[in-house]
Amino acid sequence: MKKNPEQLAVRIKILHTNGNEVAYLYSRDSFDLLRIPKNQNGMQFLEIGNTFVYEDKKYVIKNINFRMQPDFLEATNESYGINLYSPDSNPDGFDQNCQIGVFVEEV
Repeated sequence: MKKNPEQLAVRIKILHTNGNEVAYLYSRDSFDLLRIPKNQNGMQFLEIGNTFVYEDKKYVIKNINFRMQPDFLEATNESYGINLYSPDSNPDGFDQNCQIGVFVEEV
């Protein structure tokens, strides 16, 4: 069954500003696991200047970008990148057509 490319299917790719990959996020639960602070309304945001903790390291967000593909990138067992918080390292069948790049530095 062909997917509708008009529907957004996104992953979050966290990269150090030096180019090293930090993590890939595929689920909402990752926000809680990264200890992203909640605002006064109980919502969590990835914003420039915000901090989070990953593998006992604290990071500050320096930049964010959003990339859209004209079609879906197919997720396979050979797909590059991992989500350490997901039961599957790269959720089978999670094809994506966009990616949020979050560029960080260690605090």
